[in-house]
Amino acid sequence: MTRAQISSVAAKDTLSRYVLFKTSDPDEAKARVASVYCPHELVVVDQKNQVVDTAMSRVSLGDIALNRLRYGPTVTIDAGRLSSFLLVMMPIVGTAQVTCGAEYIRTGPRTGAVVSPTEPLHQTIHANCDQVMIQIDRDLLNRICAQHLGHNLRQPLQFKLDLNMTPPGGGAWPALVAYLLAMFDNPGQPQMSSPLLRASMEHLVVTTLLHSQPNNYSEELRQPMASIAPGHVKRVEEYIKAHAHEPLTISDLAAFAGVSASALYTGFRDFRNTSPIAYVRNERLQLAHDELLRTPPGKNTVAEIASRWGFSHLSHFATHYKKKFGELPSDTLRKQFECCLSDETHSRAKPREHMTDHLWISQYWGDQGG
Repeated sequence: MTRAQISSVAAKDTLSRYVLFKTSDPDEAKARVASVYCPHELVVVDQKNQVVDTAMSRVSLGDIALNRLRYGPTVTIDAGRLSSFLLVMMPIVGTAQVTCGAEYIRTGPRTGAVVSPTEPLHQTIHANCDQVMIQIDRDLLNRICAQHLGHNLRQPLQFKLDLNMTPPGGGAWPALVAYLLAMFDNPGQPQMSSPLLRASMEHLVVTTLLHSQPNNYSEELRQPMASIAPGHVKRVEEYIKAHAHEPLTISDLAAFAGVSASALYTGFRDFRNTSPIAYVRNERLQLAHDELLRTPPGKNTVAEIASRWGFSHLSHFATHYKKKFGELPSDTLRKQFECCLSDETHSRAKPREHMTDHLWISQYWGDQGG
């Protein structure tokens, strides 16, 4: 038996040990998928003549999750902006038409899609299309990207939509996906309950995507790392993180660092490509964003949260927030409310029976047409 045949046989039940649900009810399918991803509009095309046979499997790696999803009939989906996560969609059989922002592609076994969190998503998934999807938490993605860059992100991270899944053009990503799926299909897999193992896998997945898929930071990511920042810059960064809730001026920060204000400005400009006060604002924006994501319905308004983090002008806050996160703060709060309502309405079912799909492609995604 050839390597491709072995891979094909092994993949018949890919992620079948992690079945989340199976249903023939389109309303249940929409609700269950929304509880995993986000609220969205779903329409079954020509519902009278198509049989709904939706199945989803899911396994979590901390802030990353591997999913397998098949709707059965042709469906159209309007998801809006995903906001809190990035989604890599890779058909193992069948095709889909995906529009993300201004980009449009047709996906299949040779071409996947990388859906950035800040761009609106619309797709038509054709009948019997079966996809593996990797879901990556946006905060994790931004944090690891910032670590590689050596500074906070100045604008939302956006990837090219079109993902090459054929060797050698696809680079390391197709091989990594094959490895992850093979690992979870192995009953003797390592226990992902280990925080160290989860963190290592999260970093590997995000780093591979950052360096293999074109994005708006690709050129900077290819550059050699800048020289190590001087000690006073690092000390001030830590001080800002610990005291972001307090009034902070350039004089306060310079006095704490034991340098002049001009030296502090120079250090941040040369090694962080920003100013100390802009760094303070960026840290407070992140904290405001985190609070918006934690706010239960009816608890706080955008204005209250903005004021709590030192933003007296709501319009200025909204402008800086949208530049950093790709959406208005009111959008973040609204989506948080929708997710809370969705969680209250729909509970996740326990894994049940195995899927019996027989569709797959070879280990490196190149032996099937698409």
